[in-house]
Amino acid sequence: MKKSLVAASLLTFGLSGCVSNDNGQFVNAGLTAIKGVTLSKSELQAEASLAAKQMDAENKLAPASNAYSKRLAKLTQNLRSVDGTPLNFQVYLSDEINAFAMPDGTVRVYSGLMDVMKDDELIAVIGHEIGHIKYEHSLGQFKNAYLTTAARQAAVAVGGTVGALAASEYADIGAQFMQAQFSQKDELQSDVYGIEVLCQQGMDPYAAMRAQQVLMKHSGSGGGLFSSHPSTHKRIELTREAASNASCN
Repeated sequence: MKKSLVAASLLTFGLSGCVSNDNGQFVNAGLTAIKGVTLSKSELQAEASLAAKQMDAENKLAPASNAYSKRLAKLTQNLRSVDGTPLNFQVYLSDEINAFAMPDGTVRVYSGLMDVMKDDELIAVIGHEIGHIKYEHSLGQFKNAYLTTAARQAAVAVGGTVGALAASEYADIGAQFMQAQFSQKDELQSDVYGIEVLCQQGMDPYAAMRAQQVLMKHSGSGGGLFSSHPSTHKRIELTREAASNASCN
């Protein structure tokens, strides 16, 4: 972390979790004061939940009766939690080819992604995103996004006193998180976990490779998974090798 970010973040000692937006939501989040820049996993997960709620408010959620929601619910019925973190799945009605998972267990899948993928390919992507939760990749990315926003607020606060983050700032955190790129090592580790999920669901492990090929085919669309989880020929080959070594073969 850059020294300037650490210095600014040190001003967030008084940050509380009493958050509200124009509709009076997110009141009394009950977060404890942050000690320096050391945030616990539970604190970050609580903040991630607030960011996820704001993102849900700003996107079109598919109702439970929607065909996309029914398909996702059926596919994920056996995916309840990962390492003690409960998972919750919903669909964003958008043509964007995207999906993401936040450290609190929030998993959001865009209808645009569902349109271009078969069930096993979709599970490979979802399993990949859950892998980012399991291995705490998303926790680190969210922490960086959170501290960046908190530091910026601290820098402009009068007398160094930081108030509760506003709903708009949680939206900003979410946007930063969505744009963050994971390392190649993190991506491959999550790809392998996606293959494990396929095996657990009794599905073809090579669907993970096919999912990467689908993403490569549509990479000209830009944004979404293409910017945060770029598919490459090398990554496709590594995924194929991982699938060939999967325990369910």
